Amino acid sequence: MKSKLTISSVRGHYRQAAAVFGVLLMAWSGLASAVGTASSTTITNRSSLTYSVGSVAQTLIESSPTGNSTPGATLGADTTFVVDNKVSMLVAEGNSTYTSVSPGQSAAVTTFTVTNLGNTTQDFALSAANLSSGAILFGGTDNFDATSCSAYRESGANAGYQPLEDIATYIDELPASGTTTATVYVVCNIPAGLANGSNAVVSLTATARAGGTAASLGAALTETTGVNTAGVDIVFADGTGTDDSSRDAAHSARDAYRVVSAALTVTKTVALVCDPLNSTTNPKNIPGAVVRWTITVSNSVTASASATLTQVSDALNANSTFDPDLITGAGGTAGCEGAAGGAGTPENANGKGFKLNVTGSTRPGTYPKFFTTALDSDGADLSGTTVVIDYGPAMPAEGTYAAGELKAGESVVVYFNVSIN
Repeated sequence: MKSKLTISSVRGHYRQAAAVFGVLLMAWSGLASAVGTASSTTITNRSSLTYSVGSVAQTLIESSPTGNSTPGATLGADTTFVVDNKVSMLVAEGNSTYTSVSPGQSAAVTTFTVTNLGNTTQDFALSAANLSSGAILFGGTDNFDATSCSAYRESGANAGYQPLEDIATYIDELPASGTTTATVYVVCNIPAGLANGSNAVVSLTATARAGGTAASLGAALTETTGVNTAGVDIVFADGTGTDDSSRDAAHSARDAYRVVSAALTVTKTVALVCDPLNSTTNPKNIPGAVVRWTITVSNSVTASASATLTQVSDALNANSTFDPDLITGAGGTAGCEGAAGGAGTPENANGKGFKLNVTGSTRPGTYPKFFTTALDSDGADLSGTTVVIDYGPAMPAEGTYAAGELKAGESVVVYFNVSIN
């Protein structure tokens, strides 16, 4: 008598996951999600066979890992396996552009995100590094190294880098959601004296470590080699970062600091106004002659930032005497007695020995301005034999300008006279 066997149903029994055939199909088709089933999950399955002999239906036989021949609905045994740990992560730069810094700036911050793309909650060690000179990012070429670079995880207490709050130097227990990200700040100091447009390229590397214990960085991970084991194997599945290799349990990305600075030039020139013999006609540098000093501070049109001017000081030569009236030399030889006799014609008014003008500027104030030599609040003073210009009060906040601000392409010029002793 022949037996007729027909598999009529497959009955799955699960503890925590979908059917094994569905899982296999997903794996084979490459459609598994970035996270997938959590590691340590036990996938359990049992098959049921129905058949007939001589057209007579027989009692079903269930499967078992070692093979089962005993008919009965509950006489088989489950076949199980454990999902292994797929280690993967993504480090990304925060805003797709460089971070603007000033020469000498402390605690300059670049921002990254770290996402756990694996299927296990992991810790991540963090490492910041400078790139070699010549590295190119965001259109700039690395030509200096930032100093004292450290990486800190955002605490979540307040947005943005907070040096008293964001102090964790590793990521603790980052869930394997594929969407939950940790914000990481790379914080560096910028050397002084750097030219405008200088660049420093830095990288952040996040390396997966064992999770499971809060408030401590887990142990380093070792990939499982050889055949699949019955336990939870470790498989490195990360891609290639900017500064690491694929399948190394790490990922990296780069950001850059760019010096955005003023480019100042200070120029001092001198011109004869008059002398007591020739007046303003071909005057010479003889005792009694009056000369005009001109101090020009310019911010290059190619500068990337405004400068906030503070103060310029100029100690007068002992062989000269300050002209308190800023005379023009008009009126013949008698008009060249501003410093000595006070008979000269002032450019603005007696006692206003300073002139300040701005060029290339859109400041709404009235320029040029004339200031007295008194120790007052106008920003221009003669302290003993030293000329002092305080640009804050001399160029006050007005319109879109801050006090003392000199934007790119602008110049501020200060004039004063002295007579030759």
